Amino acid sequence: MERRRAIVWAGSIAMTGCVSALALGALFGGFGLESSPVMAIQLATSGSAGSIPAQVDSLVWWYVARASGLLAWALLAASVIGGLLLGTQLARGRTRRWTQGLHEFLGPLAVVFTAIHLSSVLASDQLRIGVQELIVPFVRPVNPAGQGCGVLAVYLLTALALTSSARAVLSWRWWRRLHLLAFPLFGLASAHTVLAGSDTSSPILHWASLVAGLVILFLAALRLFTARPAGAAAVAPAEPRDTELPVPIVPQPRPANPVPASVTELRLLIGQTTWEADNVLSLRLNSPDGTPLPRWEPGAHIELALPSGRRRQYSLCGDPSDTHSYRIAILQVPGGRGGSVEVHTDARAGQLISVHGPRNHFPLVPSPAYLFIAGGIGITAMMAMVARVAAADGEWKLVYAGRRRASMAFLDEIRALGPDRVEVMPADERGRPDLDAIIGAAPTGTAVYCCGPDRMLDAVQERVATRPDLCLHSEPFAGTAASGGAALYVELHRTGRIINVPADRSVLQAIRDVTPAVSTGCEQGVCGACRSEVLAGEPDHRDKLLSSAERAAGVMLICVSRARSERLTLDL
Repeated sequence: MERRRAIVWAGSIAMTGCVSALALGALFGGFGLESSPVMAIQLATSGSAGSIPAQVDSLVWWYVARASGLLAWALLAASVIGGLLLGTQLARGRTRRWTQGLHEFLGPLAVVFTAIHLSSVLASDQLRIGVQELIVPFVRPVNPAGQGCGVLAVYLLTALALTSSARAVLSWRWWRRLHLLAFPLFGLASAHTVLAGSDTSSPILHWASLVAGLVILFLAALRLFTARPAGAAAVAPAEPRDTELPVPIVPQPRPANPVPASVTELRLLIGQTTWEADNVLSLRLNSPDGTPLPRWEPGAHIELALPSGRRRQYSLCGDPSDTHSYRIAILQVPGGRGGSVEVHTDARAGQLISVHGPRNHFPLVPSPAYLFIAGGIGITAMMAMVARVAAADGEWKLVYAGRRRASMAFLDEIRALGPDRVEVMPADERGRPDLDAIIGAAPTGTAVYCCGPDRMLDAVQERVATRPDLCLHSEPFAGTAASGGAALYVELHRTGRIINVPADRSVLQAIRDVTPAVSTGCEQGVCGACRSEVLAGEPDHRDKLLSSAERAAGVMLICVSRARSERLTLDL
C-alpha cells in the first residue's frame, strides 16, 4: 500500500512537471500577449518599453493561475466520478482496476495543481490577491462569494488529502465518512470556478460544470438506492444450496489439536475492495471499533456468513502480524453456487459482514526446504507462507501457474519476495508446468505445498509418490458435493432421536431438519465445520480433509460422508 501511494505521488509530480512545461511552451509559442485583456490594457497605456518584461512575467503567472485552476477542477471532477463508479460497481473486471488506479492518481494530481494555482495567484500582480484572501473566506471586497467558495474548497481538499494519506491508521468507518467531503468539495470548487476568474462568462465552462454535476448527482443517487444496509441481518436461503466450483478453502493435514467448529464469530467492516486481477476481488476486513483481531498463522482461512445465508471459506492472504485487518481474495465463478458472485456484486466498503475464524487446516511445518505450487486463485493460501519463509531466509521456490497473466492475482507482490525464486507460468504463454522436472529437482526433505484445482493436485500427488523423501501438503479449491448412496438411520446420541436419511439427501441435511443449529460450512467435505464423532456404526468417508488417523479415531464429516452400515450413532 505504501509503495503504491509513493508511486501515485511520484507520478503526480512528474505529470505536473510535464504539463507545466508544455503550458509554458504553448504560452510563449502561441498565445501571444494580446490573449490577456488585462495585459492588453496595460501595454496600451504603458509609457515605457522597459516595463514590458515585468508585464510579461506577470502575464505568465496570470496564465498559470488560470490554467492550473481549471485543471485542478477537471481532475477533481474526474476523481469524484471515478470513485462513484467504483462505489456503484459499474466498473468491473479490468475496467475496475483501471478506474481505481485513475481515481487514486487523479486525486493527488488535483491537490498538486491546486497548490500551483494558489502559488501563482499570489505571484500574479494582475490579480492583486494577498495571503489573507487565500485563508479567510468571504473577505475580498470584489466577488466575496467566489473567493469564499474557493477558500472553503481548499480546506476540504486539504482534509481529504490528509485523511487519505493517513488511511492506514484511521478507523475505516471514519475514513469513509470523511471521504464523503468530496461531494461538498466538488460543489464549492465548481461554484468558485464559475464565479471567479476570467472565464466566468464562458458557456463551455458552465456546460462542463453542469454536465459533471449531473453525472455525479446521478451516480450518487444510484449508489444510495443500490446500497445494501451495512448491518443487514443474514436471511436463511429458501432453497437447498446448489453447487459451486473453485473456492480456496481448507486442506489437509489437520493440526494435532484442531480449532473447534465453534471458533470465534466476528462482525467485521469491509474497509476496502480491490481488483487484483481479472475477476479476482480482494476484501480488507477491519474491526469496526479498532479492537485487535484474533491472530492467525500462514495457511489459515476464515468463513464468511453472507447476507443471503451462504457460508464460504477463503484463505487469509495478508500479513499475519497485522492485528487490525484481514485480507482475502475471491475469484468470481459465474456457474458456481452463488457465493463468489454475491461477494463480487454486493460487497462494498462500509458494509458489516459476519466472519467465523480464523481456522487453520493447512499449517506451515518446519522443513529444510519448501516447494510451493499454486494454481490460479490457489496462490492466496500460499502468500503468507512464502512471505514467512522468505523473511526467515529459508530455502524455497514458488511455481505459480494460471490460464492468463491478466487473471493471476498478486503477481507484483509475489515477485517482490524473491524474483529469482518465483516462476510465473501463464498457460497461454508457457503452457502447463513440467511437474516431472519441477518435483524431480526438489532437494531431499523438501516440504511440497500445493493448492489448486483437482487435476493439479492429483498430478502433484502422483509425482510426489515417487519421491518418498518429500512430504506433500495440499489444499483443494473445493470438495465434491454430497452424492447419493443407500438410505440409512442416524441416531443422535445426546437426544436419543433417530433420523431417517434418504438416499438422495446428505446426513447433514437430514439432521438439520430437526436440529437447525448443527454446525455447517462448505458442505463439500473440505472445511471441517461439520466434523462429528461416530460412536457406533461404520462411516463411508467421502471428504478430502480428514487424515487416516482421524478417520480411525471415529471422526466423520457429515456433509458428504455416509455409512457402510445401516445405522450410525453420532455424538450430537
